[in-house]
Amino acid sequence: MSLKRDIEQMFFRELEAHGRAFVNNEALENVCKRSLTIDGLEIPLHYNPAREASVMAKVDEKSLRERKCFLCPDGVAPEQLSTEWDSPFGTKYLIRVNPFPIFDKHFTVSISKHIRQHISGRFLDMLSLAQELGEYVVFYNGPKCGASAPDHQHFQAIPKGNLPIENMVRRGEGIELLSSGSAGRIFEIKKFVSGAYLIVSDDVKRANSLFDYLYWSAPIKAAGEWEPRLNVVSWYEESLFYSVLFFREESRPECFWSENSQERILFSPASVEMSGVAIVSSKDSYDKITQEALANMITEVSLKKQQAISMSNKAVRPQEILKVGIFSEEEICFIFNKPYQFNGKGYEGEQVATFQDGKILFDGEIFDEIYFASNEEEASFVLQGVTIGVNFHWERKEDQTFAGNLKLIVENQKITAINVIGLEDYLFSVISSEMSATASKQLLKAHAVVSRSWLLAQIIKNKEIVQSQSEYTALQETEEEMIKWYDREDHINFDVCADDHCQRYQGLVRASTTPTVREVIDETWGEVLMYDGEMCDARFSKCCGGQFEEFEYCWENKHHPYLSKKMDILPQGLMPDLTVEENAVEWIKGSPDAFCNTSDKKILSQVLNNYDQETVDFYRWTVEYGQKELSELIKSRSGVDYGDIIDLIPIARGTSGRIWKLKIVGTKVTKIIGKELEVRRTLSPSHLYSSAFVVEKSGVCKNEDGVELPEKITLRGAGWGHGAGLCQIGAAVMGEKGYSYDEILLHYFTGASIIKNY
Repeated sequence: MSLKRDIEQMFFRELEAHGRAFVNNEALENVCKRSLTIDGLEIPLHYNPAREASVMAKVDEKSLRERKCFLCPDGVAPEQLSTEWDSPFGTKYLIRVNPFPIFDKHFTVSISKHIRQHISGRFLDMLSLAQELGEYVVFYNGPKCGASAPDHQHFQAIPKGNLPIENMVRRGEGIELLSSGSAGRIFEIKKFVSGAYLIVSDDVKRANSLFDYLYWSAPIKAAGEWEPRLNVVSWYEESLFYSVLFFREESRPECFWSENSQERILFSPASVEMSGVAIVSSKDSYDKITQEALANMITEVSLKKQQAISMSNKAVRPQEILKVGIFSEEEICFIFNKPYQFNGKGYEGEQVATFQDGKILFDGEIFDEIYFASNEEEASFVLQGVTIGVNFHWERKEDQTFAGNLKLIVENQKITAINVIGLEDYLFSVISSEMSATASKQLLKAHAVVSRSWLLAQIIKNKEIVQSQSEYTALQETEEEMIKWYDREDHINFDVCADDHCQRYQGLVRASTTPTVREVIDETWGEVLMYDGEMCDARFSKCCGGQFEEFEYCWENKHHPYLSKKMDILPQGLMPDLTVEENAVEWIKGSPDAFCNTSDKKILSQVLNNYDQETVDFYRWTVEYGQKELSELIKSRSGVDYGDIIDLIPIARGTSGRIWKLKIVGTKVTKIIGKELEVRRTLSPSHLYSSAFVVEKSGVCKNEDGVELPEKITLRGAGWGHGAGLCQIGAAVMGEKGYSYDEILLHYFTGASIIKNY
């Protein structure tokens, strides 16, 4: 049986009992009505005396404390029926017939426990309810915006077709498109109200991302309020979710409070009124309302014009919302530099969250997860003791400041801190963290497009994995061979991490204060690399070593044509086949001409931040190990006791000469390992610069069993990082030589196109 049928059967059973609901529903037939026209929109005006209790409800803190909550189970009249509804997102609601209806079949949908009215985190429930009810509109009245129970989370539902603004949207009348993207579309409502926006999307979660974007862009009116003043109306139709958001300035117009009886109009607008149906409970007020008076009252309570313009400007350039995993600890200390809200309470200053029995202890309470959000301008928070450069030679801890919101979850018996932030705001920090803000503008623009493309590609890829319900693995292992790669799939509870495993992101700590980086983000806003209609999995590394690597030698066995073998020079010369061992040895031992073959300190400073400059050799480099040192290193890094190391034998190389299969020959174990990062991790206390190296053995020693061993093993290598996609140092040189950002991109991503995605 459908939820719609359940509640309608409940409705008729309750009316059969001839209780309060019956009386007030019968009274709807006698409601006085007339029409007004505002902005060409016909506005029904109702005089409904039964609504007095709602219109005149006292919702100040004192009154709320003194009355019994009429939405809690123990505050509901015994004869009032209810139907349970479990949201797909884990929240239980009780649906009841509204005892003071505005329309026939008017329902109240309240959360089963006593929680303050706030829609953040509940919008998904609202859309899901609209989808299940089908022929109903679901609406939300925020605190100070018509909610007669601001102390208890609830929605309301009425049949479709009653609201003028709903019908206006269907006709495509009075709306102006502001933005369109993969998440959906945002329109501005241009009739009747100011500061109203329409969201249209085909997916609940994508619609929620657009909602969050607008919600967290809106101002909070006054201290002590925990969310922007707003009303929301949602419905589901022809596989699309429609939501109208009415942002508000005032709770009620001035005339409501007037002591002059001639001026007083008891008009208290909520979702229905903002949607074009004016309802009053006083005959005197009904008689006084004119078209002009109604228009003025709606304007007075709506968002001020300048604030609406500001929000519309933001809506023109929406961003994907990202979840960035920062770090994990058993205890996380953080500081809110502006007020943040969680669970209807405000927090500012120093805070501590502690892992306890599989949950999060915060503010004396236990939670499964916590989401802190702020509507304040320039809101930020500090996470103390963040580890950066994980497993690199420069690994260290530092306090870092982040814009956006903060989410805390439980993961691997620790608390993980997640920064929830817009993609473009995230890139502002990434570009500054990955390289110097003093780099050439063309280089920075190229990197912005690459970073944006990579990120969106990973999000798309993860969604595909989840939707297919297939088990993704990055490990192929037999007794003789262990092939492993490292990619974004290691993260299941957030989109990307903040360290070099994904993209280096250090919040506002290294976000540039120069206007160039902001200009770069603005000028490339939404630009991505596409190939054959698909988002490019755009990779980058510090230095390719003179020739590009292909995707399949670093990650899963999939070929991306735009990540093809190529020399890092223009025009292209004769390209050696570096998958052939003899060619690779000659190439690595030489110093071929390439964009990234530079020692220019000015150029290098554009790409290498201060701690990266602790490494001075990268195009060609040398690492030496003694026998004992190497044996112990490989054992500690791999967890495998190979015994003494007899040899390291390249088995297979990629197009840049990087080894993706390496045979480790030990006195106890012989095994082939790969791919390139696994090789680098195994042969270094942190990360070897690259796996493009040749092995040289020198000297002879014997172990206690008399086995002859090399006394010293030297690795002579080329490049820094995996070598696929954009070579940051090569791109820096190109930028200095006058190449434009699109020329740089098309050099490193063969056959790709630069497309504005949103």
